[in-house]
Amino acid sequence: MIQSSVRRLAAVLAAGLLSVLPAAGSASATPALPAGPLPRTAPAPASGRAPHDAGPAGRATFGVQPSTAGKPDARPDFSYGVTPGAAVGDHLAIWNYSTRPLTLSVYAADAINTTEGGFDLLAAGRRSTDAGAWVTLGTHQVTVPGRGRVIVPFKLAVPANAAPGDHTGGIVASLSGVRTDAKGDKVKVDQRVGARVYLRVAGQLTPRLAVENLHTSAHGTANPFGSGSATVTYTLHNTGNVRLSARQTVRVRDLFGGSAKVAQPRDVPELLPGSRLVITTTATGVRFTVRDTTTVTADPGTVRGDVGPTVLPRATASAGFWAVPWTLLAALLILLAAAVLLLVRFLRRRGGAGRNIARTSTLGLRRPGRARAAAPTAMALAAAVLWAGAPHAAAAAGGQLTVTPGHGSSTQPITLTAGAPCPGSATYVIARVTGAGFPRGGQIVVGNSPVATYPRTPGGGLSIPLTYTMRDYATTAGFTQLHGTYTFTVTCLKGAFDRNGEQDFTGSLRFASTGAYRDGTHAAGADPATARGTDPGPDPNATPAAPGPSHPAGSPATPVPSGPAATGGPAAPGATAPNAAGQPPATGPAAPGTDGTATTAASTARHSNSPLVAGSVTGFAVAFLVLALGAVRWVRARRAAGARAETGD
Repeated sequence: MIQSSVRRLAAVLAAGLLSVLPAAGSASATPALPAGPLPRTAPAPASGRAPHDAGPAGRATFGVQPSTAGKPDARPDFSYGVTPGAAVGDHLAIWNYSTRPLTLSVYAADAINTTEGGFDLLAAGRRSTDAGAWVTLGTHQVTVPGRGRVIVPFKLAVPANAAPGDHTGGIVASLSGVRTDAKGDKVKVDQRVGARVYLRVAGQLTPRLAVENLHTSAHGTANPFGSGSATVTYTLHNTGNVRLSARQTVRVRDLFGGSAKVAQPRDVPELLPGSRLVITTTATGVRFTVRDTTTVTADPGTVRGDVGPTVLPRATASAGFWAVPWTLLAALLILLAAAVLLLVRFLRRRGGAGRNIARTSTLGLRRPGRARAAAPTAMALAAAVLWAGAPHAAAAAGGQLTVTPGHGSSTQPITLTAGAPCPGSATYVIARVTGAGFPRGGQIVVGNSPVATYPRTPGGGLSIPLTYTMRDYATTAGFTQLHGTYTFTVTCLKGAFDRNGEQDFTGSLRFASTGAYRDGTHAAGADPATARGTDPGPDPNATPAAPGPSHPAGSPATPVPSGPAATGGPAAPGATAPNAAGQPPATGPAAPGTDGTATTAASTARHSNSPLVAGSVTGFAVAFLVLALGAVRWVRARRAAGARAETGD
């Protein structure tokens, strides 16, 4: 009994000490996660580095998950099969892992697809018209005590005229704050975490994809007998009423059936009904045979975790494009001009044997002096056409990245530091990682973000801390074993939606063993430890924090700035964040953003060759006209000379 009393007394004292201890660290609220899938069990608490001046009370970490009226349950999301006019009641649990109370806004919103094809929810200021508008919450603002939770009831009322098929939305918990950016401006930051809501209204299901607006632009080569490249752009449209995945295949063939090598677009994990996704990819080894053909095939599939129709029709589209071998035609034109010149000289020499012939030659050639210059002029014009038809590479200059720390584990945060500043015209930056296991076009690790968001080194280069770890990015991409070399590319952009990079910075690291990497690149003059406004970086020997619902290493929320700084921020790994248990969600995360036509770039930006075509056609027309005019004048002069010789004039 004495031992039991002593244990109880020790437990009471320990609880009292924990209640009066301040929160560890003095960082501000962690940048928040896009609304995304929730853990199957209670989310594990986590903390992370915060944006500057987000709040004076330290770190703020919170999460949401489905719940019963009494306690949270293990559902990954809210999923219902309903009929028109039905009503459903349910509950949402909101967790606060911070030591101080948090006052959060709660609202429902419609789901959309992001520009990368991921899952997204409308921002708080956007009006919902589908599943988000059907949700009625018990309250729109809650105060969650430190280390506690609050359960919010809600009701979902399906309209009587609801269309059959899938309707998707989400319920979001949001924390607003203010931070100071690199320019000293106050920027509003909206942290969001959310739970997905999937509805399937009873009725006829029509799974259907369509390939629309197929267009191919050919890019020639200076080699008359070489192959060129082409940029293929098309729109993938879900014209049915069911959520679908899609596997895409692009083929480029010449007039004789030869195939080019195409960088195949990555699979689309989830395309919502009515959503459009613009796909861009490139083909190399294209043979220019005047009229080539591009064929795109999209094979629909059911979304992971969903039970859908068994018959899914394939979508196919074909379109021809002009692939004129301008340099080959220019070379032939030069040869033709040279042949005409040789013929003229041969005829002149042959006619100089007799006196009359010499005289008539003199008389005949005195007038068509311009005809003698026709061939050289045509050759000069053809050479100009050849120069204009040759593609002029305008690749942006490259730079190097420092990967910090240079060696460590797959669970450590990584910072990318550019060895030089972005060009003065660049205002945004985006970053990707490529390597074994990741998509061919790379996986986005930093979304379109203003350059001013990140601090600079004394040399002017950007210091960009990655929100997630390499293990998180690998889990999101669907694999667990990291091996070999992985390359990071930071691209400076003129604007948030600019598709042409101003400059690229590349760096890499190498996984020599499971879970550990080394050989992180180092750029001369780029020292992340001296970046203005940042800490030297995480301790390589520190134990990484467990992933949580709004932590950078687990599921942090993406900041949504407004005000003086433009929109942007770190991207979830590949636009898909793992849940609080460190596992990837079923179909990708929900990230705050805007709707509209999405664009997936599997390669370089699209170029137009319309000015080249117009200039080349004009040059050829002028060259042939000069040749024809010279030949006509020469023939007329020869005939006139012959007539004069016969009359003895």
